[in-house]
Amino acid sequence: MEEGPEPQEFLEHVEHSIEEKHSGKHMRSAITAAILAVLAALGSLLSGHAANEAILLRSKASDQWSYYQAKSTKGHLYEVNKNLVETLMQAQTINKSTALADLTKSIDTKMQTYQKEEKIIEEKALDLEKESEHEFAAHQMYSFAVACFQICIVLASISILVDSALLYQCSIIGGVIGVGLMVYGYLK
Repeated sequence: MEEGPEPQEFLEHVEHSIEEKHSGKHMRSAITAAILAVLAALGSLLSGHAANEAILLRSKASDQWSYYQAKSTKGHLYEVNKNLVETLMQAQTINKSTALADLTKSIDTKMQTYQKEEKIIEEKALDLEKESEHEFAAHQMYSFAVACFQICIVLASISILVDSALLYQCSIIGGVIGVGLMVYGYLK
């Protein structure tokens, strides 16, 4: 008569099956945490880059506004000179006023040039400010994504400790949200 498996062998087989089953879950959670950590690092790099770009663009915009002010000041100086020349023209005789009239035209030309340059400089400064705001908004989205990834890493790690499928699923859902935030930051 053939004997059945020993009870000890049966228990060892069940224990081994349970360990394999839990080992697979733990491995999956650990890999998920590692992937989330890589995504958090990537998001952190993108966030830092976007913040640096925002600061650099804001600085360039500030430079443009300083340049605008310099042009504006020069334009006002020409305007004052023109007023002075016109006042002199009114006080002088007709012969001398022809030379003063030429000087007034020259001043008018320079003033118009400065006004055109001011508009171009102003537009460039405003564009740089908009780009800076765009980069800062991207920085914020990347930062939110990094925070989301960090929370999800914790959830995936805890899911290993307490063997919770719900926590693992929450880490996956949060990771997807983090990726969405990164994509939104990139597209924004």
